[in-house]
Amino acid sequence: MTLQHTDDFSDEEVESVEDAILDLYALIFIKYFLDIQVSIYSTLQILREFSILPPIIRYKTWRFLYEKDKNNIQVVDRLCLSIIKLYDKPTAYKWLEDNCEAIKNIPYPTKSEVEKYDRINSVEIAPGIYQAIVTLNFDKYCNMYDLLYSKISDARTSINESGKMYKSFEKAIVHYKQYKSSMIQNVSEEIEKLQSLMDFVYLGRKSKSDM
Repeated sequence: MTLQHTDDFSDEEVESVEDAILDLYALIFIKYFLDIQVSIYSTLQILREFSILPPIIRYKTWRFLYEKDKNNIQVVDRLCLSIIKLYDKPTAYKWLEDNCEAIKNIPYPTKSEVEKYDRINSVEIAPGIYQAIVTLNFDKYCNMYDLLYSKISDARTSINESGKMYKSFEKAIVHYKQYKSSMIQNVSEEIEKLQSLMDFVYLGRKSKSDM
């Protein structure tokens, strides 16, 4: 017996299925970040590797995690950036204004917490000399609203605004391959787990130049 679909799928049906698949991908990473308890102290390599995914996956992941914990600084920062990359800066400004009160009420890191953040995100540039790699410049602001407003305004966050660099898996995989070729060995268990998930979602994907 053969089964045949005699009717054409509507655009709405196709979009609905595609969105459901993206939700499943996002769910994989939502569980991962819940398991590792993502925070301001999370390893930058984890956040950078995750950023090689298409913006829609990142947006769905961070949006869910933000609704689950609206006081998580790392999550709210990454959600803001994902809005810029999926949509544009005007949309990010609007989101910031719509959530102004909640974002201003996020507990801001204390001096000791900022010092810990800087220590974790430091690299040795010379024997015994370390330099902080700051993605969250807590010292310049006193609340998350001002910090995020500055991030949206920063010209550096325009690089992949509206998915200029990559928006689909087929475009993102070029950057993913470049990243993989430069990966360091002997990474932590958390990073190994993330890399296995990244390999899974990119399985069978080809860049447009490979087609």
